[in-house]
Amino acid sequence: MLISNNVSLRGYNSFGFDISAEHFCSAASIDEIKEALEWRRKHNKPLLILGGGSNTVFTRNVEGLVLQVSIDQIKTETNNDSISVYAGAGVNWHHLVKQTVFNNQFGLENLALIPGNAGAAPIQNIGAYGKELCNNLISVDTMHRETFERLTLSKEECDFDYRHSLFKTAQGADLIVLGIQLQLSSMDNPLISYSALQEAMQNTSPTATEVFNTVCHLRQSKLPDPQVIGNAGSFFKNPVVPRQQVDELLARYPDLPVYPFSDKENKLPAAWLIDRAGWKGHRSGNVGVHNKQALVLVNHGGGNGQQIAILANEIQRDIKQRYQINLEREPTLY
Repeated sequence: MLISNNVSLRGYNSFGFDISAEHFCSAASIDEIKEALEWRRKHNKPLLILGGGSNTVFTRNVEGLVLQVSIDQIKTETNNDSISVYAGAGVNWHHLVKQTVFNNQFGLENLALIPGNAGAAPIQNIGAYGKELCNNLISVDTMHRETFERLTLSKEECDFDYRHSLFKTAQGADLIVLGIQLQLSSMDNPLISYSALQEAMQNTSPTATEVFNTVCHLRQSKLPDPQVIGNAGSFFKNPVVPRQQVDELLARYPDLPVYPFSDKENKLPAAWLIDRAGWKGHRSGNVGVHNKQALVLVNHGGGNGQQIAILANEIQRDIKQRYQINLEREPTLY
């Protein structure tokens, strides 16, 4: 285990912001994580756990220790048609999806090209094109950052909801994700209920591989590559709104897309609201809103996290004023 000092995190966050960590360690095993935590305790340093950096907006340099969990092992067990896949927290998420589809292990194809690592997937309960991680998750392997206690949480114990989990609460904030256990299948029976997939798929009975390829194409046509232009993917959650308010909005905006969520609520596309408000393609100095997807804030180069935070706040205030809807951020500001 190596603790480095004054490390640039430019390559460790998908916005590409050039901020520094006072101390940095990439831990590839349980023992290395424990060593880093013990070092942090001995030196009485603040701690920030970092995955792939695709869900963090750094607004300042980081004091203390930045610990990147980089366990990258993948284990597979097969029992008839049921397949169990364990992915370490440091496994690149899209690499995992691609590998499972290639190996005829189906269930994750709708979640292709989501940026970040497997360890962040349960924290955010990532989802796209009609699927959420919790649909295929069995359990999450964790360690308490203070006591080092190992704890395996079942899907039910993770308290999953739309872009929410136990790990976003005070109760789960001290848990470090080490890996995730997923339930996949050898049966090629993909989910194509999402309207954009149905429109894009020509076959009446598409394969999981075709769904994977279509999802990749759809995402690449709408979302910028972080390697080309810094971004964190979707910056805002799709708001969940009471039915009465939805009806009032539809009276003003008949073309507003509305999706079912619960008996008393509907989900509205944040991208539509932001686009309709005129923000798509907006630029504020070195940061802005992507010109193809209003849900994505971007770093055109030379921008910083404070500028992104200011832009996000301006958008949130405008959406609140126009539609009486509170937009919630997906990434964490640090």
